[in-house]
Amino acid sequence: MKTDSLFYRLFESNSETFFLLLGMSVEEATESAAHYEYHALELKDTSQRVDGVFLPKEAVLPVCFLEVQFYPLPNVYAGLLAKVYTYLKRHDPTQPYCGVVLFANRGLEPKGLAPYQPLLDAGLVRPLYLEEIPEVANAPLGLSILYLIRQSEIQGPAAARSLIAKAKAEVGDEALRADLIELIETIVIYKLSHLSREEIQAMLQILDIRESRVYQEAMEEGEKKGMEKGEKKGMEKGFAIARLAAQKKSAAEIAAILKLDVELVRQVLANVGGN
Repeated sequence: MKTDSLFYRLFESNSETFFLLLGMSVEEATESAAHYEYHALELKDTSQRVDGVFLPKEAVLPVCFLEVQFYPLPNVYAGLLAKVYTYLKRHDPTQPYCGVVLFANRGLEPKGLAPYQPLLDAGLVRPLYLEEIPEVANAPLGLSILYLIRQSEIQGPAAARSLIAKAKAEVGDEALRADLIELIETIVIYKLSHLSREEIQAMLQILDIRESRVYQEAMEEGEKKGMEKGEKKGMEKGFAIARLAAQKKSAAEIAAILKLDVELVRQVLANVGGN
């Protein structure tokens, strides 16, 4: 599963989910989320990008760095700390911080932890394991979507239908609701890659929320670019750009969310008659 964009979208729309992962109650997580803004930051002097940073609105609160790790990476802690200290160097070296690595499972955590053990013992760096996160009864939507990622292929569709019904009932903002439903659908598509999108749509009993002209035309543009370059990335970019453009996001916002060059985004939007 390509996790970066999924988790960016999840934590962007449901920031309290991060604080729930840290063991807070729903009330505490909601309160904490109100004091932070979530971003994906590029540290330009090192050409490094952090999966997610929760920037505090008050300087006394720690800045929280999040990395999502779904494949073995021996230097994941070193990479996280390099980004943390680069950020502190460029901004406020006295800023308190915490670093969190969300592993798909415990087996992905590196074995050689000696250089990082003092930070782990102090709680400045925390590993979390998606497979071991305890299920909370009546969990908020964001946390429930995380649970969906670890569901089996057999359990996934039924859980997804339940989450879609929950999103329709609880989320009043139409654009956010559509984005969450599309996120749920994307997770199931990754799980059941042998099925077509139409089969997934029928299984989840939802209408296709991506039938707008901007989606259709951007997909065609993405397919064209993908074929020209001999790769699938063009189609994925066209899909993602179209989804965000349909939500009235600007080219600059789309580029920041998808980690793309803004000129490329503008070119695709221009070709499909977007903004």
